Amino acid sequence: MALLVVLRHAQAVPAGAGPDHARPLTARGEDEARAVGRALRERGIAPDVVVCSDAARARRTAELVVADAPWPLVEDPDVYEASPARLGAVLEQRAADATTTVLVCHEPGASGLSVALAGPSSAPGAADRRAQVLGGLGTACAAVLRWDDEHAQLLPASADLVDVLGP
Repeated sequence: MALLVVLRHAQAVPAGAGPDHARPLTARGEDEARAVGRALRERGIAPDVVVCSDAARARRTAELVVADAPWPLVEDPDVYEASPARLGAVLEQRAADATTTVLVCHEPGASGLSVALAGPSSAPGAADRRAQVLGGLGTACAAVLRWDDEHAQLLPASADLVDVLGP
């Protein structure tokens, strides 16, 4: 994998409005998800696979991000509320041969995985990007991680945090 986009699902109805797994996106969340899809296309990011949680809000976010693009979408129940370590295991299983992957997941796993994978950097803006992710990814925000080697493994501090996208 050379590029990983770790995306927190878009805004959903508040917790307590029904079973957590079934919470749908709000109208704002639907707009956020479409905007993230456009942002990926504008940056030339075309994933080989989009892996998402089976929670309704994550699945719908992924569907709207993909829209009409020919990006394969894989739903995995192990992504729901997963720890960073579990998310890494899912990626190794579901995206092992992918060069570019989008992972649609939940907090705090999304920011935890991103921070764990991001290595130290002196690149302009790197400290600001890291601080953004350390504070937690907001709804429809994504950490974009890049490896120099397209066959890189998901090892701690092995990637560059090159961008943080938000609605």
